[in-house]
Amino acid sequence: MNIKIYIVFSFILLCSCSSLHTNYEFYEPVISDLKNADYQQAENKIWEAEQKGEYETKDSLLLLMDKAVISHYNGKYSESNKWFDKAEMLIEELYTKSVSQAAFSYILNDNIVDYSGEVYENLYINIFKALNFINLKDFNSAYVEVNRINNKLKYYKTMFAEMTDSFNKDSENKLKMNPKEFEYLNNVLANYLSFLIFRAEGEYDNSRISYNQMLDAWNTYTDVYNFEAPSVFDSTGYNSTYLNILSFTGTAPQKKAVGARITTFDDALVISDPSNYYIQPIFFPGIKYGLNFKFSFPEMIESGTGVNKIILKIDGKETAELNLLENMNSVAIKTFEVNKNMIFFKTIVRSVAKGIAAGAIGNELKKNSDSFLGDVFKAITNVAFDITENADLRSWRTMPGYCFTGEVKIDPGKYNIEIIYLDYYGNIIQKDNFKDYEIEKGLNLIESICLL
Repeated sequence: MNIKIYIVFSFILLCSCSSLHTNYEFYEPVISDLKNADYQQAENKIWEAEQKGEYETKDSLLLLMDKAVISHYNGKYSESNKWFDKAEMLIEELYTKSVSQAAFSYILNDNIVDYSGEVYENLYINIFKALNFINLKDFNSAYVEVNRINNKLKYYKTMFAEMTDSFNKDSENKLKMNPKEFEYLNNVLANYLSFLIFRAEGEYDNSRISYNQMLDAWNTYTDVYNFEAPSVFDSTGYNSTYLNILSFTGTAPQKKAVGARITTFDDALVISDPSNYYIQPIFFPGIKYGLNFKFSFPEMIESGTGVNKIILKIDGKETAELNLLENMNSVAIKTFEVNKNMIFFKTIVRSVAKGIAAGAIGNELKKNSDSFLGDVFKAITNVAFDITENADLRSWRTMPGYCFTGEVKIDPGKYNIEIIYLDYYGNIIQKDNFKDYEIEKGLNLIESICLL
């Protein structure tokens, strides 16, 4: 093959590297505004980022989810649901499209394809849609959204099993994926919302079912719900009037790149990475001893929150302390595990193929050039292939990380409600005031947001 072709090919790879990396630096001022509770400014910056091309076409889902959740923070509930509806439709479209794009991700990396979202992102779309409908007093539509969550989780369990089976049956794949079962089929926050809706509507049997499903999720997924259940779960007085608080804090979980290397032996390879994600030798028929490749895969990490305590005051009197209901970071990490496993094995296949190709091209260039130029061309080729191997770190960065709740039995009437956020030093970092809030029969749900 002509040397110029190799040079051009490597140059194309180098020049296209912007599409092969995750662009997230533009989020920093947006997140800063969210932490300062300046939701309108954050919304403006998302629109500006769109106009400047920070969101590529392949990132359309992220743009829709960002617009939707920030509109929710800003109290624009109908507009928020408009964006969430578009996001859900796009996820469905992208599932079909991802099949045709798979070849490109095998050649370069996952950053090159349309982002179709993670399980937890698809789940929390419906949570926030339900909250939007609750704020709009449309409880029937809110319940529909809540009910869709568990249906989605069942769907993902089947989908991941089929994808693993398809990967392992592919005759082109010499590597076989160790299957990992999707093991999250019940969400506490979703059941909590349905519990409140049914109780407020007087459907006490359905409310009790949702209550029991909450407890079942709590007892089943102890790695996710590894903290004491909020005292709100003890409420049994269905004919009483309650004030319920939902408070969202912190920031979304982040994907972090894990840099790793593949070392080959005859018919096997070994992975070395700081996280020790997979330490057993992997059988890979036909691979030869003595090769070493770079590769990178994502892991999900908890972002944390600066909020240590949340106090509820009613008419100036400290009435309750809010308790953690759902660590959304933990849900993200739990539901990401199966996809992470698939990404890991797919990345190995891609990295081995690219590494072998890079070595072959480099050797051919060196053979057809003088010694110095040959070494230069070989180095360029190796760098070009290494640059294409970057983990896809795209995620929904504007969603919150934690959900707290509190419940107070209270008589109907008007009250001044105050929600106070304290940091780990006992300092007040935010206050939300709801003056002359009217308590009436039915659902009295206040949503408060502190994304610190």
